[in-house]
Amino acid sequence: MKINTIQANYYCGQPQSLTPKKQNSPSFQGNGVQRLTNMNVGMMPQGFIGEVALFNKTLNRNVFVNVFKDFNCGDEIYRLKDDNDRIIGELALRIKKAFNYDKYIYKDDPSHVYVTDLYNFSRKDTPFANKNVDDYSHVGIRLLQIAQRRSDEAQCCGNIKLNAMPEALSFYCGKIGMQKDPESFNRNFLYLPWDKKEPLSRMYDGL
Repeated sequence: MKINTIQANYYCGQPQSLTPKKQNSPSFQGNGVQRLTNMNVGMMPQGFIGEVALFNKTLNRNVFVNVFKDFNCGDEIYRLKDDNDRIIGELALRIKKAFNYDKYIYKDDPSHVYVTDLYNFSRKDTPFANKNVDDYSHVGIRLLQIAQRRSDEAQCCGNIKLNAMPEALSFYCGKIGMQKDPESFNRNFLYLPWDKKEPLSRMYDGL
């Protein structure tokens, strides 16, 4: 049985241009850095919204990269960019909030954030690799942490669902702890169990 009422999150605002603050030598302690730690990401307008920490394997050190937000046909788009405006990773998500659902069929609130796309352009062993971008660690983790933050903000209980590519199953299941969605016949359709939400949010010191 289908959920009776699912509301997608739409936004029809005008684009805004926000230029990120440049830093000559970013400090991993976060001094002077606009992190997403205590930010309501969903309330932020289009453009630059803050910075997250990644490990730059090319430079062999921790760095902060810029986070940009955009909207496209009901999807929220989040992009991680370096200081040369090159995209390191990209996340597209859609909020699916259930208001009226069959409580006999659904034991828990089925509301969730559906991740429509997640790309890591810095990883060199994937078909999406960009040779002009440095190699970074934790890109997928940071993007999923943004998805989880949006799920909490939208009162979707931190739930995340996605349709994983076969080559990414080991990352989602082994690293994140996602499991096959029992409501789907597609073995690649995954969800984040309740006991894995807090560990995900804390990975690599969180957002």
